Amino acid sequence: MADLKNQVATWMNLTQTTRVLDARLEERIRDAADLSLAEYETLFRLKLATDHPPQMSEIASLLINSPSGMTRIADRLEQDALIARETPKDNRRVVLLCLTEKGEQVLEKAEKAFQAALRESFADHLSETDLAELRRMMRKLLLGNGAWHEARCAPPL
Repeated sequence: MADLKNQVATWMNLTQTTRVLDARLEERIRDAADLSLAEYETLFRLKLATDHPPQMSEIASLLINSPSGMTRIADRLEQDALIARETPKDNRRVVLLCLTEKGEQVLEKAEKAFQAALRESFADHLSETDLAELRRMMRKLLLGNGAWHEARCAPPL
């Protein structure tokens, strides 16, 4: 096992890297489509859900977000007509989220900005071997903490 000093330094590097990358991605997405990173990911996850409109709680789980945090994101997206909420008549406790046509258009702009920012701030600095190794290590950490969920961590892209 690594010594404590190495563990702490590695954890600090990991958290700093995540914060820097998230900030760069969010800045580009906000400039291109006036979305936060969480709003972009919500729209992106809705786009991936092609077989059924997902429940709001399902999207919250995929984003590792609280129900109240997801409600705030959904409120803003609905206010901007990027999503629609539906409540089935047979179960009024369930709220389904659907991407609107306007949401698809905004998502398309955001995706272009996201992909360019991801390439510039992340992928351009790593080889395919580096990416595979990093993904393997992150999966190992998620599995070790009981947090690997296929739908959240390996969505069909």
